[in-house]
Amino acid sequence: MPGTKKRMVRFGPGTVDGDIASEYYGNKAAGLAELVGMGIPVPPGFALSVELCEEYYAANEKAPADLAELLREGISFLERITQSKFGGTRKPLLVSVRSGAAVSMPGVMETLLNIGLTRESVRGLIFLTGNPRFAWDTYRRALQNFGQVIYGLNPGWFHTRLQEVMAGEGVPDEVELDAHSLKVLCDEYEKEFSSVVGEDFPQDVYTQLELAALGVIRSWAAPRALAFRKMNLVQGARGTAVTVQNMVYGNLGSQSGAGVAFTRNPWKGDNELVIDFKFGAQGEDVVSGDQAATTQDEFRASMPEVFDQLSGIGKTLELHFHDMQDIEFTVQEGDLFILQTRVGKRSPYAALVIAVNMVLEGILTSSDALWLLRDVDIDSITILKIRSRDYPIAIGVPASSGVASGKIVFSNERAAQEAGEGSDVILVRETASPDDLPGIHVARGLLTARGARTSHAAVVARQLGKICVVNCTTLEIDLSRHRCTIGGQELREGEIITIDGNTGRVYLGEMEVVLEKPRDLIDLVRSWENTG
Repeated sequence: MPGTKKRMVRFGPGTVDGDIASEYYGNKAAGLAELVGMGIPVPPGFALSVELCEEYYAANEKAPADLAELLREGISFLERITQSKFGGTRKPLLVSVRSGAAVSMPGVMETLLNIGLTRESVRGLIFLTGNPRFAWDTYRRALQNFGQVIYGLNPGWFHTRLQEVMAGEGVPDEVELDAHSLKVLCDEYEKEFSSVVGEDFPQDVYTQLELAALGVIRSWAAPRALAFRKMNLVQGARGTAVTVQNMVYGNLGSQSGAGVAFTRNPWKGDNELVIDFKFGAQGEDVVSGDQAATTQDEFRASMPEVFDQLSGIGKTLELHFHDMQDIEFTVQEGDLFILQTRVGKRSPYAALVIAVNMVLEGILTSSDALWLLRDVDIDSITILKIRSRDYPIAIGVPASSGVASGKIVFSNERAAQEAGEGSDVILVRETASPDDLPGIHVARGLLTARGARTSHAAVVARQLGKICVVNCTTLEIDLSRHRCTIGGQELREGEIITIDGNTGRVYLGEMEVVLEKPRDLIDLVRSWENTG
C-alpha cells in the first residue's frame, strides 16, 4: 500500500536501509543493495520510491511536493560518505541519475551522468585531480547529456561538432582530444544550449538534480518505453524509481574505462565471460550502441588483475542469483566498481544451453532450469548455418547467432511497411538505439556500422530472437539516396542481403542454409519434465 515504505532509501558501505525491494525502489537499486551486502564494490547511492512516479502522473505531470527535500536528504548522505561537496570547488561530488523499473528495460529509459558539474565545480575537478583534460571532457559530456535528455537538443548537432573538432585535430577517437579542444567544445555546447533553450545551462546544482530526476520519471511514458512494455508484455509495472549514485570516472586516465560483461555468452550460451570495454569512456558510451569497444581478450591483456577480479565477481553473482548476469562496470584508475547487475537477456538457443550447463555444473536443479525455460519454445530452436561457399562482401562483429536474409531497410517505418506486406527485412543502421525497437521487432535481423555486442539495442535484438551483426566498419549509408555501400559494393534499399550472426559475415543475396536442431539438449530437458 502507498505510504507503507520509505520514500527514499540509501545504500553504501556499511549502510543499507532495510529491505530494498525492486517493486518499490526498482530492479537497479535492489540489485545494488544486495551487492553492497555481499561486499562487492558499488558506488554509494540512494533511490526514490516508485510512488513519486505514480504521483507525478496522477497530478498531471507535476513534481511531488517532497521531491526536492528527498533529493537533498540523499545528497547529504552521499556528501558524508564520500567526504565531498555537491557543487563544491575543492572536492566536488557528482552523481548519476538513473531509472529503476521493477523489470529490466535495457536502454529504454533515460540516464543522466555528471550531475552537479558547473563552471565552478569544473575548477574543483581540476584542483582535485590535476587533470584539466578529464575535467573539461566531463563537463562536455554533462552539457550534451543534459541538453538532449531534459531539453530535447538535437544529438546530431553535438555529434557533428565533435567529429569536426576531431578531424581538425587529426585524431580518430574523442579520447585523444586534449584539454584545450575539449574546453572549446564546452564553450560551443554552452552557446548552443543557450541559443536553443533560451536560458543558460543551470549553474545551480540542485536545479540540475531535480530536473534530472523528473527527466528520468518522464522517460517512463516516452514512446520507446511504451513500445518496449507492449512488445515484451510487461504488465502491472507501477512506474520507475529514481536511482542516484556517486559518480566514478572511466574517463579519468589511462587505466580507466567503462564496460559491460555477460557472465556467459548470451547468443551461444558458452560458459565464458563476454566483455566489451572502452578505455577513457563513461558507461553510456558502450551501451548506447554508438561506439566500438575492445573485447575480453584485449581487456584481459591490458588489465589482468581487474579482469580476474571481475571474473570472480561474475562467478559469485551467478551462484548468488542462480542465473547468467549482465554486469555494467567502470574502472577508475585500476579500481573496479560495479554499477549494475541484472539477469542477462539471451537468445533462445543460449537460454537452452545455459539452463542445461547450469544444471550440470550444480548451480541449478532441473526444476530450476525448467522454470528458467518456461517462456522458451525449445522445440522451435534451430541452429542455422550457411551452406554456400560464396565469399562475404563484408565482415562485422557477431552479436546474436543464426542466419537471416531479407530486404535492406533503413528505417522503422520502411521495416514495418515491408514486413506488413510479407517480406523478410534486415534493418540496416549506422548505429542502433532503443528508438529502433519497432524496426528491430519486425525485422529478421539487425546490421550496424558502429556499436558493441553489448549495446542495449543488441541486447534487445537477442532477447527478441533476432540475428545481429554490429560494427561492420565498411558499411556506409546514404539515406538521401536510399542506398548503402557494404564492402565497397553499392546496394539499394530493398535489395536482399544475408547476415551471419555466427561469424559476423555479410553476403549479397539470399544464402542457402542448413538447419540443425540441438536434439540432445532438447531431449535432456524433456526428460526432466517427465521425471519432475
